[in-house]
Amino acid sequence: MTIRRIAREVGRSTSAITHYFADRDELLREAVSETLAERQEQIEAMLLTAEDPLVTFLEWSIEADPHGVWGAIVAASRVGIEPEITDRAWAFDRWWCEQLAHLLEGRCAHGIDPQEAADAIGVVVEGLILSVEASSQDTAQRKRILHLLVGPLLVTNVTHVRQASMTRH
Repeated sequence: MTIRRIAREVGRSTSAITHYFADRDELLREAVSETLAERQEQIEAMLLTAEDPLVTFLEWSIEADPHGVWGAIVAASRVGIEPEITDRAWAFDRWWCEQLAHLLEGRCAHGIDPQEAADAIGVVVEGLILSVEASSQDTAQRKRILHLLVGPLLVTNVTHVRQASMTRH
C-alpha cells in the first residue's frame, strides 16, 4: 500500500493525504486506531438494546468483513511487525475479553468454567475471523458455525438467565 494508491482509492491527491499524515505508517496507525474505536462504539451501542447481549456480541465479533480489515488487524497484532499497531490491537483484544467475561456471567452451562468458556470462544471467534474461507462465507454460515461450536458451552434458556441476573441485583 502506498500513499499514491490510497489517494487514488479515496479520490484525492497525494498532497491532500500527506498534508494530514507524515507518512504511510502514520496513516496506517491512525486508520487502525479509528477502525478499532468505531467497532468498539458500534457494539457498545448495539448492546444497549440487544435482546441477548452475549449472542449479539458474538455475532458482531464474526461479522463478514468484505475488505479483510478485521482479519488483517488481528493477524498483524499476532505477528507484531508494527509495535504501535500491535499495542492498539492488543488493547482492543483486552477490552473484547473483558466484555466477553462480563457477558458470560451466569451464562455458562453446568460444569463449564467461565474462563475456559471465554478461552474457547476466543479461539472460535479468532478462527472464524482468520480462516482462509472467511471472506467467502456468508454471514449466516459464519453464525451457524459460531453457534454450533459455542452453543454447548452456554446455558440455553436465556429467560432463566435474565431472571437469575435480575434477582442478583
